Parts: sequence; C-alpha cells; structure tokens
Amino acid sequence: MSAGAAEANKMSEVLHELTVQPIIELPSVGPFDMSITNAVVYMWISAALVFIFFFVIARRLKREPDTLQTIGEILINFSTGHLTGQMGEKGKKYYYFVLTIFAYIFTMNILGLIPKPIAWLPYTPTANINVTFGMAFVVFIVVQYQGFRRHGFRGYVGSWLSPPGVPKAMAIPLNVIFFVVHLMGELFKPLSLAIRLFGNTIAGHLVILVMIGLVLEFQSGWVAIPSLAFVLAMNGFEVFVAFLQAYIFALLSVIYIESAIYAGH
Repeated sequence: MSAGAAEANKMSEVLHELTVQPIIELPSVGPFDMSITNAVVYMWISAALVFIFFFVIARRLKREPDTLQTIGEILINFSTGHLTGQMGEKGKKYYYFVLTIFAYIFTMNILGLIPKPIAWLPYTPTANINVTFGMAFVVFIVVQYQGFRRHGFRGYVGSWLSPPGVPKAMAIPLNVIFFVVHLMGELFKPLSLAIRLFGNTIAGHLVILVMIGLVLEFQSGWVAIPSLAFVLAMNGFEVFVAFLQAYIFALLSVIYIESAIYAGH
C-alpha cells in the first residue's frame, strides 16, 4: 500500500464516526431509504435511555429522594420553571414535550462523545441534518397546530397582517408585505432550528476528529501530546455544548409554541 493510500485509510478510519452506515438494508419507499442505519440505532438507544431514566424514577418515587430521583426532579423543575414557565396555563400540556426534546437531544449529544470501538459503528445522530430537521419539523407541526386550533384560520393568519389602526390606504400593501414576511419566518423556523443544532454538533466533532487524525498520521510524541491534550479539553467543552444546544433547541421551541398560542396578543 502506498503512503498516500495509507494516510487516506487512516483519515477514513477517523472520520467513520460521521458516516451513516447501513446495518439492515430494506427496500426504499419512493425517495425514502427505509434501511436501518447506525444513525437510527443510536437514535433508538438514546430514546430508550431517556424512557428508562424517567420510567425508573417514576416507579421508585420516595418521600426522601435518592440521587436519581433528585436529578429527575431537577430536570422537571428546570422544564416547568425556567424553560416553559412563561407559557402559562394554555401551554401547560407542552411542559413534558419540551422536557423530552431537551433530554433526547442532550442524550444523543453525550452518547456521541463517548469513545466506542469501530465495530459498534459509532455515530452522533445530531450531526445529521436529516435528524435535526426531523425534530425541528415536529416542532413546526405543533406550532402550526396550536395556532390554527386556538385562533382558527382567519384569526391565526390575521395575526400575520398589519396591526389594527393602520390607515385603509396603507392596509392592503402593508398586509401583503407583513403576510409574506411572516410566512417566510414561519417556514424558516424549522430550518434555523435544524441547521443550528446540526452545525454546532458537526463542527465540534470535526475539530476533535481532525486532531485525532493528526496523531494517527504523524505518529510522533511532539504531535500526539498537544493534540491529545487538546482533544481532552475539547471533549470537556463539547459536554457543555451538548447541554447548551439541547437547551437552545428546547427554549426556541417554547418561544415558537408560545407565539402561536398567544398569536395576536
């Protein structure tokens, strides 16, 4: 094997964590590939971990909480207080929806930071734009459902138009402008949610993987020691980023849902 091919092989080994790999190939349905990939498996694992965590807490509730119950209560108070407190009674049903989003994204991010052997086909689902857009699209559907359900078509779309009191001569052109701007804003909300989470996740992983690639390529102590020190520091920082990105995604979801519930107020 040539030196160039060997280097390319080393880099491909490093970047395998950003590659979607099929585990069980299934026939496509139209444009959709239904195969079960490593991304899907790690999404399932993350969902199972979140479910088991809260299920175990719910089954073991005590008057004097243990460590696990304390963590669960902190998360619930964090969701119902800090994250969703401003939604009021009308948005109360979405407290646990937002908590689930936060816990699910955080779990996927942390799971992606844990070193795993290549045989396990490691992957971070939030480093895939399809995954982040899928979650953002669910939030978009909830937002539009709330808007149309609570205010009706006329009331909800009417909240996109110019405010009351505008002179009639200016109302029509302003209504057109306001409607187009608001419609584009609604359509870009899920896109901004998806790209923000995807971009921050993949950027951090790329930096870490590139530094590991330098170690494998040069195989020198002068390169390995500072590179590995940087990787360790970056991993610690990525734990904070994992929390921050889950928090931002959940908080923006709250803001979007709230804006639909109280549209026109």
